[in-house]
Amino acid sequence: MSESTGINQSSPKISRLSSQNSLLDWIGSFGSEDIGVDIGTSNIVLFMKHKGLVFPEASVIARNRMSGEYLAYGTRAEEMEGKTPSEIVISRPMKESAIVDYNGTAFLLNSIVNKSYLKGMFFHPRLIMCVPKGINSVQRRALLEAAVAVGARKTVLIDQPLAAVMGMGLENHQQEGTMIVDIGGGSTKISVLSKKGIVVSHFSTESGSTMDTAVLNTVRDRYHIRIGRKEAESLKIALGASWDLDRQPRIAETSGLSIVSGLPVKIAVTSEDIAGAINPILYKIFTHIRDVLQRTPPALLASIRENGIMMIGGASQLKGMDDLISKVIGVPARVADRPSYVNAVGAGSALNYINDFRDSLQDLH
Repeated sequence: MSESTGINQSSPKISRLSSQNSLLDWIGSFGSEDIGVDIGTSNIVLFMKHKGLVFPEASVIARNRMSGEYLAYGTRAEEMEGKTPSEIVISRPMKESAIVDYNGTAFLLNSIVNKSYLKGMFFHPRLIMCVPKGINSVQRRALLEAAVAVGARKTVLIDQPLAAVMGMGLENHQQEGTMIVDIGGGSTKISVLSKKGIVVSHFSTESGSTMDTAVLNTVRDRYHIRIGRKEAESLKIALGASWDLDRQPRIAETSGLSIVSGLPVKIAVTSEDIAGAINPILYKIFTHIRDVLQRTPPALLASIRENGIMMIGGASQLKGMDDLISKVIGVPARVADRPSYVNAVGAGSALNYINDFRDSLQDLH
């Protein structure tokens, strides 16, 4: 669990909240909610303990460039992309699993909490928030300040690999070693865990988003057609990562704007096109997986080989991805159930022990 940041100076917001902690804990306990949170580059997922429900939303906000006013968030803001006048900016406050826009993240988190739970006058939730392994103190502070904006009376940070193990129900299993490959929208996290905790980990910026950009650029260069990011993502999902497995020709149609004529056109993109775009990214990820395995203690390797590599994150669901990893790495790989929600569900499971954890806000003093 992540509990300490090593920061000596504390934010006024955090200091003020901490000084009121006992009062808020008493007041907030009436009709309040414990929430597990996984804030990702592409999506934010909340797990509501008392309701047993998962609430996913896109990590996107819409803001008026002139006034600074926030206009929309989540899926609604994402659907506005490419359709708004110039004064409305559509952005993602998270980049490569780190907060790049604190105010935007606070607005996003606060809005989703309000939507998923009827926020009352005395609503002060307790949060367990997932963080990538090795997150730095500045990024940790930004997450905690976002929790302050929600009015959290207690916030605990948990490393994502630990949350993933709990989310998949593996924490009580007898296997010695577990390997988790989390291919998300903004980054890829590879971790090996034992019964004692995280043994080896690796973070890289190869992700679903970089694959989308590669597809977008390939269509532009090969067909002289400009498409949007959503269209690029749809092509990636439709044609997947199976070209290297069977070499079977597949096509998917998409619409865009001709760079030559300036007119809207529809084209058919092949699976070979998509493979050419995303394979360099996929094989970098495979190289990272191999490197992590080479750094894994031999005592854990047999367990990983027997139980396989567990894949989570949105991009892990690409068609053929698990089979391709198995073929290239030589270790069985399988995609977890509901891979995009595993971390949030794991944070939700950790809520059962929240009384035993130190409030991460206190560690910023």
